[in-house]
Amino acid sequence: MRQKPEKSERSSLWYPLIAFLIVAGVCLAIYGTYKVRQHINYQRMIAAQKKYDEENNPVLKHERKFIKQVADPSVKLYKQDHKVLPSIVIAQAILESNWGKSKLYTEANNPFGIKGTYNGNYIMYETGEYINHKHITEKAQFRKYPDLQSAIEDHNQALYEKFLKRNDKITDYREEAKLLQKNTYATDPDYANKLIRVIKAHNLQKYDQEAMR
Repeated sequence: MRQKPEKSERSSLWYPLIAFLIVAGVCLAIYGTYKVRQHINYQRMIAAQKKYDEENNPVLKHERKFIKQVADPSVKLYKQDHKVLPSIVIAQAILESNWGKSKLYTEANNPFGIKGTYNGNYIMYETGEYINHKHITEKAQFRKYPDLQSAIEDHNQALYEKFLKRNDKITDYREEAKLLQKNTYATDPDYANKLIRVIKAHNLQKYDQEAMR
């Protein structure tokens, strides 16, 4: 008869402990949910701030606008003749004209640094060249175009005939960039790598994909 109270007493001790564990578990779950939501909200806030900064950054706005100006006609042209990948056209325009800020572009609509004349029109412009592994600056004659569309079409034909050697089977911008350097489009020994880096940094290969659809 004495053992029954002892069993009852031990059982009664478990109830508060179980209740405590349940309450603690609920509290931890609520706290964990709060921290997760806090982290998600913080990440959303950072993403929103980043998007706002990008949309209102004048440099980025200018870069996006310049890319679009060159990309639209380049994609359209590639769909027609499959000669020069749009990513290469855009990357060259960025490198050669410094995002459309060069005098050669603003005064001659020439974003690619193509020398010579266009329908008899040209502009004298300083250019950097590598001769015997040394960088020198000299003045040269560059083609002057009436508009960007004319420059892109002329560039497209010149690259295809003189530097890509009429190879219309290239679908990889890396291969095309290396072929341009091999055929001395530019004297810069790192020219192909510069094009590739620009394409990767600004995801320009997406325009190749768009043009190939």
